[in-house]
Amino acid sequence: MTLPHIPQNTQPLGVSGGTATGTTMPGDPLDPTMANLPVLKVTQRKKMPNGVAQNVKQHFICCTDHSTSMTGDKLQELLMGLSGLFLQLADPSNKDGFRITVIPFNNSSHVHCFAVAANAVPPLNLMAGGGTNFDSPLKKAIAEIQALKAAPNPGGWHWLKPIVLFLSDGQANVSDKNIEELHEIADVVAIAYGDDADVDTLARISSKGVVEIVGTDSGALRDFLAVVGNTMVSTLKAG
Repeated sequence: MTLPHIPQNTQPLGVSGGTATGTTMPGDPLDPTMANLPVLKVTQRKKMPNGVAQNVKQHFICCTDHSTSMTGDKLQELLMGLSGLFLQLADPSNKDGFRITVIPFNNSSHVHCFAVAANAVPPLNLMAGGGTNFDSPLKKAIAEIQALKAAPNPGGWHWLKPIVLFLSDGQANVSDKNIEELHEIADVVAIAYGDDADVDTLARISSKGVVEIVGTDSGALRDFLAVVGNTMVSTLKAG
């Protein structure tokens, strides 16, 4: 994305030829036809480089379901989709702008990695099993966002609002308190993966109150996560 041109300085317009000069040329002061003419000026604009500013960063948190219902192709599609997404965010043109936290969950949750560069996310070797608990990953996401916000910032980085990707194919209850607290500190995108996902609850988790429903057909999740990546990169460049 090309950043808007920013005015750098103004130069007066020469009387002859219309090119910018370093001095004001009001014309001959003895010529009565020139006495009251205004001095014309032209603004020269400085071109800004394309791409991401070096000091802009964004924390991206993935809460990913690996409960029993994710067995087989579902889980493999998820792992391939996340791998492609992290590769997309790690592109050199993004200037190391993303910090990734991954929180897998089933009936409990754990932090797989915390605020690492997109090209340094450890491989996800998840096994499907257990039930589904939404509150546990939400609490961990809140804690990890707060931890990074409280960490020293010696580089003077400008942090955009964190983004949480919450994906599940299951059913679970969730605390309103956890949802409200997360919405205060992050933008949340919720994905209902497959026909059995708890659409109503996931819509509550989403910041916009709308759940993204993604089918389990081969490649559907990977395609959707690629769109998520494109949107995040565009937002980072605009930031």
